[in-house]
Amino acid sequence: MDFVRANNVTATAVERGLAVALLSDIRTGARSMNGNGVPLRVALRVLLYPSKRRTGDWARDWVLH
Repeated sequence: MDFVRANNVTATAVERGLAVALLSDIRTGARSMNGNGVPLRVALRVLLYPSKRRTGDWARDWVLH
């Protein structure tokens, strides 16, 4: 069974923040997520530990600098 997020607004903010981080840096990605309602601790977990994300996630194996 695939994981389904209950809150698609938050999911979208996380995906956009990941894209921002990939194009810019982790700090900017975290600010983007946090500014769109993602708790900072969640934003940092997503950005700093991408290998802990779901296997089907597009940014799971990317290395952010």
